[in-house]
Amino acid sequence: MKKNWHILLIMTALWLGLRPGPTEAGPAVLARKNIELSLKETRIGELSASGLTLSFYLLLENNSSRNYGLVSYQYQVLINDREYFRQPVSLDQPIGLPAGRQALVNFPVRINYQYLEPYLTGSGRQASCRMSGEIIFQDEKKKTERVPFNFQADFPIFKLPEIKFLPLLVRDLTLGGADFDFRFSLGNQNDYDLLIQKINLELWLENRVIHRGQLTGDQALSAGQSRSYSLPLMLDFFEQGRELREALEKAQVTFTLKLNVEADSAWGWLLFPLETTASVSKEFRR
Repeated sequence: MKKNWHILLIMTALWLGLRPGPTEAGPAVLARKNIELSLKETRIGELSASGLTLSFYLLLENNSSRNYGLVSYQYQVLINDREYFRQPVSLDQPIGLPAGRQALVNFPVRINYQYLEPYLTGSGRQASCRMSGEIIFQDEKKKTERVPFNFQADFPIFKLPEIKFLPLLVRDLTLGGADFDFRFSLGNQNDYDLLIQKINLELWLENRVIHRGQLTGDQALSAGQSRSYSLPLMLDFFEQGRELREALEKAQVTFTLKLNVEADSAWGWLLFPLETTASVSKEFRR
């Protein structure tokens, strides 16, 4: 079955004017007499509950006195050593690789978790992606050079932290205003730590934003751990409207919380949004 409609592979090139020093990304997978190809690094980006982009950065080196152009490539993607899809690609315009020069080429593979279930093994918390094939070059005389490649990288099956609302801690609720703490928790559902560095948040009540703010600092969430947060709030009903007082007087108060989270992890820097709407009870304390 063809699956390239839900995995995107794009090619871009960045000329490198100087030869870089040795990298820690690993040895060249194959050296050719005229063109050498090595994996410089892999990166995970656009990580969300729906999927991620796994980028393979390839360093191409033209060691010959000929000018080459990258004209086509063919590749297959395997998840946990099972073929996911294969695809030949011909470029409308060749990507030039002049004599004695280098180019950094990015192969980003977009992976959608929705289609991974048949390929997952074990805990299903991570998987491997292998991309193999060959890149085809031509020189000025249309002589062809074929350079095989075969790269593999692991990636996480990421689960968004779970938001849970806790009962409101109400200190005062009168005709004129309210003094209370809105409380919630975040639960890390992954088997690796999330080191939360910043949370931008919006809190909504009765279709109105009643608070915008930011939580900063190292707020580590170990695998399977939950952390509670508290937002002290004061509302003036004369300024903000009677409908807010009526909403807070209900036995169950409905809020919407929107978060944008920045965190570090074993898989790199992660950016992801969270949003939850739920009703909560009240606890009165003086």
